[in-house]
Amino acid sequence: MTRIVIDLPEEDLRQWDNLAAIRHLSRPELIRQALSGYLADNRASSNNDAFGLWANKNTDGAFYENHVRKEWE
Repeated sequence: MTRIVIDLPEEDLRQWDNLAAIRHLSRPELIRQALSGYLADNRASSNNDAFGLWANKNTDGAFYENHVRKEWE
C-alpha cells in the first residue's frame, strides 16, 4: 500500500470523521472504501466498449476518416 498526502477542506474532514464514527471505521479506511467505490463506478468495463459502435451507421469508416482528415488541410 502506498501512502499519499491530500489537502481537504476542514468541513469535509469533519464530515469524514462523523461518518467514520457512525460506521466504526478509521478515517483512512473510510476514504479507501470511498475511492474504491468511485473507481468501480467509473472504470471502463473492457477494451471492447467501442465494439459495434459503427454498426448502425450508414457510412464506411474509411470514408468517414478521409472526410474528417480533409478538415486538416
